[in-house]
Amino acid sequence: MDRYDFHGKHVLLTGATGGLGSALAMELARLGADLVITSRSMKALQDLVSKLPDAIRVHPVLANLSIAGQADMLAQAALDGMQHIDAVFNNAAVGYFALMEEATEENIRYLFELNTFSPLALVKALLPHMKARGSGRIVNIVSAAGRVPIPTVSVYGGSKSALATMANTMRVELEPAGIDIINVYPGTVDDSFEENALHEGDRSGLCPTDHCGEPKRSIARQVIEAAQGPPGEVWLDRRGKWYSVAALLWPSYVDRRLKKLRDRVLVTASVKPRRWRLVQVESAVACNLKCVMCPWKAFRETACNHGIMPQEVWERIRPHLPEIKSVDFTGGGEPLLQPNLLEWVTEAENAGCETGILTNGLLLNRELAPRLIDGGLDWLCVSIDAANKEDYEKIRIGSNFDKVCENLAAVGELRRDGKPKTMINFVMMRSNFHQVEDMVHLAARLGVDQINFRQCEVIRGEHGKGFGLFATEETKEIRRMQAELAKARSLAKKLNIETTAFPFTPRERPVCEQDPRDEVFVRFDGNVAPCINLAIGGPTTFLGKEILFPTEHYGLVQERDLLDLWENERCKFYRDRFWKRVRVYEQTFMAGLTGDSRRTPERLHEEAVKRMPEAPEGCKTCHYLYDI
Repeated sequence: MDRYDFHGKHVLLTGATGGLGSALAMELARLGADLVITSRSMKALQDLVSKLPDAIRVHPVLANLSIAGQADMLAQAALDGMQHIDAVFNNAAVGYFALMEEATEENIRYLFELNTFSPLALVKALLPHMKARGSGRIVNIVSAAGRVPIPTVSVYGGSKSALATMANTMRVELEPAGIDIINVYPGTVDDSFEENALHEGDRSGLCPTDHCGEPKRSIARQVIEAAQGPPGEVWLDRRGKWYSVAALLWPSYVDRRLKKLRDRVLVTASVKPRRWRLVQVESAVACNLKCVMCPWKAFRETACNHGIMPQEVWERIRPHLPEIKSVDFTGGGEPLLQPNLLEWVTEAENAGCETGILTNGLLLNRELAPRLIDGGLDWLCVSIDAANKEDYEKIRIGSNFDKVCENLAAVGELRRDGKPKTMINFVMMRSNFHQVEDMVHLAARLGVDQINFRQCEVIRGEHGKGFGLFATEETKEIRRMQAELAKARSLAKKLNIETTAFPFTPRERPVCEQDPRDEVFVRFDGNVAPCINLAIGGPTTFLGKEILFPTEHYGLVQERDLLDLWENERCKFYRDRFWKRVRVYEQTFMAGLTGDSRRTPERLHEEAVKRMPEAPEGCKTCHYLYDI
């Protein structure tokens, strides 16, 4: 296809006096196009006309496209002024920075009228004239925000996504009539977009600096270059394209990547970012049960202080609470055995930390539960590995199924405004896997918010060995289990119960959920480690192979300050290694997705994994890193 020549063409450009709009007007004029330019300000139109070359025809039209009917008026004014229109640039738009819960109906309607309905109405009004001439070109300035769930940009993204989707369909429908439609995704432009956007309260835009994005003249030239090419979609920003593709193929990854942005916009700018995303405090390794798959039995038998974290360890953590976003008081034992737990939870909550515990639930009686709730506990997870008394008590030896269910149901009755969030951990094994759907029904009866379907992935010696359902390769049995688990999760969705689950076959990740880049584990005796697995090493089984899992400690908080331990060489090594792995993985994946390669996401994943630096010892033989 020959490149489209704008010389001598009659081009209608909306939003011509904005930053990108004025740059587009200049570029079109440079190519010799005659212009119909629009704005809601006559002064701004006059200023722009004075800067355009005298050799071209310019027809300024005052129009407010946020008002229904103005697009039809503009189309008629353009035809009256130029007799026909060869091309349209739908550039007029406004941003809106607001959480969805803050967005007002008035502003949502305003945005969709300007960003979606008016461009479509303008095109539809001009279509009969273009079809009669057998040619036409429509260029829509759209946004990756319509494909990626960016916090505070949802309404703007939705309005642009709607325009892009309908324009893509029109492109297919209008091809036989000789009318080309091009959607251009310019990325971030250094112009007045954020300054002119709507804001709820003090919601800032995504670019708080004075200059952000590519210069508008540079973007305008690239837009015109795209507008001269074949119909379709053109992405000027590789990162935006990558995130848009990943949002379809890999939504959980994109959600994780956007969490930091979400957290940033959920707090005021004056709040200092916290150093640690999570500090896991093993309040007790002691336990009141003897579960068949517990990996910590042997360690627990020789633990000092009866396996209970001393107050002295907590006192060394407490000064750092203002730098910690979340505190999980769980480790390898039962946190409700910690006599100071209620006091610690309250102190962490008062310091602005999110708090939670994973418990077997037997001690969570009607006396303790209200006190924990009053203390501000944010989430509470109970381990329940079967949906009936007989099977449960064979797994959780020493427990009482009816009592645990009663305790968990009571939490649901006592909590206020949905806090704490309640969850069930269901460790899947051959003896209980047939109950995955029954567990969903049980959760519904108990009023639970979420079920975590977990693998039995931690093994020490013979403890926990042989219970895992995962394997190195997908088998017929694994495919059956995957189908049954998918069915159970679908049922949970219908019952408004959230679920999480892990794969049955290994897939190496750049970093696991126990992310040592912004997380530490404080063992019950004060030893600080990257995670609970590395806090207690020993003989283990990794994907069928017998190995010795290492122990990694940064030091004792009783001897060195937590921040000093965070800055020591071993801790820095873990942080740096995983930052490098994540960076290489993302760069490789992005280059493949945004390039001309036809490689599948699976192939790109394999390539990215090969290019990453090797994981640290222990991590490379840990099931967590392989997402199982």
